[in-house]
Amino acid sequence: MADDKLPVIALQAGTAAQGCSRRQLVRGAAFAACAPALGALVGCARRISPERDVNVAPPVDGQLVVSPSDVRELARAGGAVIAHNPCISTPVLIVNTGSGFLAMGARCPHANCEIAWVQEDRQAECPCHGSRFAGDGTVLSGPATTDLPTYPAALDASGAVVVNLFAGDKVFPPVKNGSVTIDLSDPKYRPLQSAGGAVVGHPDGSPSPIVVTRPTTDPAAPNGGFLVLFAVCPHLSCTVQPLAGRLHCPCHGSVFLLDGTVINPPAVDSLPPVPFTFQPGLSGPGTIIVEQLGVTC
Repeated sequence: MADDKLPVIALQAGTAAQGCSRRQLVRGAAFAACAPALGALVGCARRISPERDVNVAPPVDGQLVVSPSDVRELARAGGAVIAHNPCISTPVLIVNTGSGFLAMGARCPHANCEIAWVQEDRQAECPCHGSRFAGDGTVLSGPATTDLPTYPAALDASGAVVVNLFAGDKVFPPVKNGSVTIDLSDPKYRPLQSAGGAVVGHPDGSPSPIVVTRPTTDPAAPNGGFLVLFAVCPHLSCTVQPLAGRLHCPCHGSVFLLDGTVINPPAVDSLPPVPFTFQPGLSGPGTIIVEQLGVTC
């Protein structure tokens, strides 16, 4: 049975629903889907909102924007929806806890069922097999053994819920219109003023960290001697780090030259380049504009 959706279950007119907790409702819905003969569970269930699954606009610069005025479930404390869009590989559970908003991956890592929010416990539960997760995505009880991914979520000035699917580390500026503009005069980028320098960071809105390197300061070198590479080691996706004029994977020891060429296994592929342009400064080091970092579909 493809039990990845929580069904909508409604009481018949006049059916009593007293004494039923939200936990019972979630589990009851799953049991009713898997075993229709257990009609008593349906009798105990309140209606699961038909607005639980919502289609949303594609993310822009790594951010989902959902208006509570359009999605009524999010306008109330305890309301929760699962946001879907073809551009998002995993749907996102968005919750109004009453004191703020939470967002996390909506598929249980055990068997890929969609999870549900249990407001009375401020936890998420898988209705298929009972796994429980804290509001920060931490797995509390099995059979799942892996935490859920979580995403920063907050209201913007217009009152919309903004979910940052690719939260960065603030080393580089955030993605805007698919690009990142790096002012090389910022003290954070001082290592790039010398040959052999490198700076690794993860811009907000980018699905991947990047590394800006400077193999040479030769005035004849193109783009001021700068290069931009994706900073994910091709071996097992760890983030590479600068080390002694090279790039080093801290997980398994792969080593790369500053142009991305792999020179030490276990990685066998080089770090791919990222498109960018360099604008020399009139009296300073200039600006790098990193392109095509946003998610498109």
